[in-house]
Amino acid sequence: MSAESPQPQVEAGQRTAQPPRRRSKRARYEVETTKYLAAAERFIRAAGRRVADGDEIELAGLLHMTDVLAEAIQHAVDGQRAMGKTWPAIAAATGKSPQAAQKRWGRDTTTDPA
Repeated sequence: MSAESPQPQVEAGQRTAQPPRRRSKRARYEVETTKYLAAAERFIRAAGRRVADGDEIELAGLLHMTDVLAEAIQHAVDGQRAMGKTWPAIAAATGKSPQAAQKRWGRDTTTDPA
């Protein structure tokens, strides 16, 4: 007799319960994000080279990406703040003072019903 316990029978299409992973998702996420950002930078630079040989309409499309990038940065800062990151920590990453970072990306949390 084997010391192993018998494997449960699984029908086609059924999933078996998997044990939880004990990896740090944060460390993996940071590495993947760094590589992702490097790839995005290469893609944007390549887009600039392609537009250099293109038409004006393509230049307008590339310029539109500045708005998209600004929105992405705002979303990232909002997410960092929601996770509890401080303005000094965010400022250190942006090369700005905490006051300048908050002025640039801070959201007015007060509402004026006027």
